Amino acid sequence: MGALSFGILVPTFFIPMQLGSQEHLHSVIVATLTTYVIWEGSKLIQALVLYFFPWERSIGKHLAYEIGSIFVFSSLMLIIGILTYSGLVSSVNITVGVVLQNIFVSFLLALLFIAFNEGAFLFAKWKQSLLEQETLRQENLIARVESLKKQLDPHFLFNSLSVLSGVVYKDPVLADHYINRLAQVYRYVLEHNDEKQVPLKKEIAMVEAYCFLLNVRFYNKVMLDVQLEDMSAWVLPMSVQLLVENAIKHNHISENQPLKLRIYSSEEILWVENRLNIKYSRDKSTGIGLRNLEARYKYVTGKPIVMENDGEVFRVGLPRITEDL
Repeated sequence: MGALSFGILVPTFFIPMQLGSQEHLHSVIVATLTTYVIWEGSKLIQALVLYFFPWERSIGKHLAYEIGSIFVFSSLMLIIGILTYSGLVSSVNITVGVVLQNIFVSFLLALLFIAFNEGAFLFAKWKQSLLEQETLRQENLIARVESLKKQLDPHFLFNSLSVLSGVVYKDPVLADHYINRLAQVYRYVLEHNDEKQVPLKKEIAMVEAYCFLLNVRFYNKVMLDVQLEDMSAWVLPMSVQLLVENAIKHNHISENQPLKLRIYSSEEILWVENRLNIKYSRDKSTGIGLRNLEARYKYVTGKPIVMENDGEVFRVGLPRITEDL
């Protein structure tokens, strides 16, 4: 519709000829086709420039290449349109004035197409951003509910109390340490459940207490190796603990094959790594825990988690949060 409107307006108001004549009809057709080709070509140029020079990389280069490319393209198409018009209707001398007029019209067309196309593109990105934010908000609410359910998981408490009942008479000292670590874990859950993120140092301390409880249960078959020189970063609460729990859940632990866990950082990513010794069971893993963790990280930090599996080692990378949000 825009090309047709432009094709009718230009010959009607800017080219002196009798309205409704065959000459006028030919000029409208040529102007409409020329405008349509410039329009579609400009959209293609915009897509190519957006691919090679996206907005995120450099706004200046993006606009410069887009304006320049559309300007050159529209100038060539206008010259072809003038020559076509000259062959169909009446001869036109390509003078300096015609060239200057063509340059001026091409520049206006370039600005017009860029304003419309970029406006439509940015509006679409804005709508997509709103949709993604709403999706992440809903996923975060689901993740928080699932996280709360896991934190109050009766199985963990039942197993912990069962282990405690087995050591309380045999080794009172160990039982005392066990109760203290159990209290530390649940105190951490209650204190930081509603916080967006917590200091990494506190999370690691809770994970070490959590692994102490596991080692009493599995007879020191869980080997935790923390290799962190800098603990000034922040993490989401219960995120590292979830990855440790995930490793316990899906790997077989025995005297000959203890579970080896390693926590370290590399390139602004906090890695939680474990050797694979997959525990085969009838119930397949749903992956809800990792999906919820990823949803929480995307919602709070805008960054995804990283998951890698080479068949021998499985590791999950959490983007480091350098300051409290």
